[in-house]
Amino acid sequence: MSTTVDFMLETLDSADVPASTTWTTGNVAEAFPGVFSAFGISFVFGPMEMAFRRMFHDLGAYPASEVRVPDDVGDCFWSLFAGWGAGNIDKFREVANVLPGTSATAIELQLFGYVRPDTVDANTAARYPAIVAKAPRWVIGVPKRHDRMFAELRRWRLSQLPRISSLDEAGCLAVLADARTRFEDIMSIHMGVAFISSALADKVAEAASAAGMEGLEQHLLSGVGSDENEVAYDLWALAHGKISEQEFIDRHGYHGPNEGQLYGITWRENMAPIRSRLADYRAIDSDNPRAPQHRSAAQRQLRDDALARLLAVTPRLRKRPTAWIVSVAARFLALREQGKAGYLITYDVARAAARRLGDILVERGVIDDREHVFHLRYDALVAGISGDPRDVVAERIDQFNRRQAIRIPRAWAGYPSVMKVDENSGDALGIGDVVTGVAASAGQVEGRARVVRDPAGTELDDGDILVCETTDPSWVSLFMVAGGVVTDFGGLLSHGPIVAREIGIPCVCGTETGSRKIQDGQTLRVDGDTGEVTVIG
Repeated sequence: MSTTVDFMLETLDSADVPASTTWTTGNVAEAFPGVFSAFGISFVFGPMEMAFRRMFHDLGAYPASEVRVPDDVGDCFWSLFAGWGAGNIDKFREVANVLPGTSATAIELQLFGYVRPDTVDANTAARYPAIVAKAPRWVIGVPKRHDRMFAELRRWRLSQLPRISSLDEAGCLAVLADARTRFEDIMSIHMGVAFISSALADKVAEAASAAGMEGLEQHLLSGVGSDENEVAYDLWALAHGKISEQEFIDRHGYHGPNEGQLYGITWRENMAPIRSRLADYRAIDSDNPRAPQHRSAAQRQLRDDALARLLAVTPRLRKRPTAWIVSVAARFLALREQGKAGYLITYDVARAAARRLGDILVERGVIDDREHVFHLRYDALVAGISGDPRDVVAERIDQFNRRQAIRIPRAWAGYPSVMKVDENSGDALGIGDVVTGVAASAGQVEGRARVVRDPAGTELDDGDILVCETTDPSWVSLFMVAGGVVTDFGGLLSHGPIVAREIGIPCVCGTETGSRKIQDGQTLRVDGDTGEVTVIG
């Protein structure tokens, strides 16, 4: 027996899965950090699963018969374990094995920052005819389609938010349904971009290695431009009075702490986290090399210089294809970050409609607090709440709070070992101890460790080392102050490393236990070239 999707949506857990099926928190923990609520997972699970399958069908890797949500979580691309999201490694490897130009190992490493020691690639050409017929057109057309969809999402958000406060229950549900459809649409493109960018990054790394310049891909994949660059520019502009708070909110208000969960509170709803950082930006004048615009320019120059070095030793007939691969990889990496911003836009409208619906349910006496709407299933809200849900809500809130204090591993088979956050308290690193991860953004730096759980309530001094489980775009204000970044989760193409490369600070990701073993206040040496983090004081 295996867990059904409906049972998972009810319990927020996959109690019975095949012991051989392998899972990872990987990039799932980055996209959807923290514990899911009943509303959050029931709202997003189906569209997310369909987005994966639509994307693989569009690329020719899947036949039309696979564009459906399976009944069994073991057949899905992702699921929940004790409230925490995880990706099905076997499903991603299954698809990677039919895609030309990549491998299951490459996908596993690039997307999740982890490759199991017994990994064996099993590439097959069975789907190549369909892929050759469909994928090139998709790849060529997706950048412009992606740009158009993102621009439309921005317009849609600004048109929807002002009217939500006056909607009735039916109006809220209509906005939620619209947001859910748009989420699936942007994610179906975004996941394709993620896969293509992974394959392209792998080719860039191969070119660097063939030239005897292993590690150069970190520079070749920097300075690509991203939504986070725009956030940093506008944070600086806001601090210097060049734009208003409302302009900033209109452009970036969909970001904020826990933005990857619908119950999160965005900057649109609370600007306090931004206001607390403005002094840091105000201290950076327009001529300072640390100003966002200068950092971005420096990283673009770094990428250009790295490409010149690579091409100087590349055989003549390979120069043009190599330059093209690097250029296209940069474009797709920028799209990758844009796609994340796109689905966060749909989330921001959905959470506004959900909170308005919560107010309506409080007025009707159905729930006691508007935030309790996030502990009701989306499909139950669509069907109409009957009876008194208070006991169910109270039970789910209690379960939700208990699950906040646990973690699950980076990768495992079957059901994971669940661990309390403080279980590793006795494993603190001492002077000379080293934690290793993925070398994700080049350079070496020494500084004071600041172990951060909540970016909204953290003060960083210039040059501090940001140590955390994972990051999302709402952390960009801390990146601009930090001297380096160390994360538990992620790979070369995860959010934290991409942003670190964009602003030119060292980053080691995928340490798995760094944020639990490194102690706040310790002095660290972060080596973004070797992937080592050493406690030196």
